[in-house]
Amino acid sequence: MKVLHTSDWHIGRALYGRKRYEELEAFLNWLAGLIEDENIDVLLVAGDVFDNSTPSNHAQELYYRFLCRAAASSHRHVVITAGNHDSPSFLDAPKELLTFLNVHVVGCASDSPADEVIMLSGPDTEPRLIVCAIPYLRDRDIRTAEAGESVEDKERKIMEGIRNHYRLVCDAAEEKRAMLKKPVPIVAMGHLFAAGGK
Repeated sequence: MKVLHTSDWHIGRALYGRKRYEELEAFLNWLAGLIEDENIDVLLVAGDVFDNSTPSNHAQELYYRFLCRAAASSHRHVVITAGNHDSPSFLDAPKELLTFLNVHVVGCASDSPADEVIMLSGPDTEPRLIVCAIPYLRDRDIRTAEAGESVEDKERKIMEGIRNHYRLVCDAAEEKRAMLKKPVPIVAMGHLFAAGGK
C-alpha cells in the first residue's frame, strides 16, 4: 500500500486578520490531485485539521469537499486523528457516516486501546495495513490531578501517561496482527509536542 502522511492543515487560520481560505483550498486541491496522480492507497492526517475547535462553515465545507474527493476511489482509505487545535467531539460527530467513505476518524482518546487501532483492507478485502491512530492526548486523558503535586510531578505523569497510552495502543495492534497470522505492517501516527527528544 502507498501511504501519504500529512498534518497541521489549520483550516480556518487567519494571518494578520486575513482569512486564508483561497490558499487552503489551493492546497487541498493540490493534495487531492497528488493522491490521484500517485495512486495513494492511504492518507494519514495526524491532527490540527482545523485551526480552532469551532471551525466556520467555510472551513467545514473545504474539509468535507476534500474528503469526498480523496475518497473517490472505493479502495482508498483516509485516517484522521485530532490535534490540540481540533475539537475531539466535533471531529468524531460524523464518524459513523464517514466510515462509508473509508474515512476513519479518531477524535477522542479511548479507554479501550483497540478503539484506536484501524485495520485497512485492499481491493481484495484482505488486511493490508494496521494503523495505530492516536489523537492528541489531553491532560485529562492520561493523568489524574492530585492536590499538592509539583510542576515536575505533573510533567512526569504526563510523560508517563503518553508513553503508556502509545504502548497500550501498539500492543493492541500487535495482538490484532497476531490474530491474522500474517505479517501485516503496522503504522503508528499521533499528534504531540516533543520536548527534549533523544
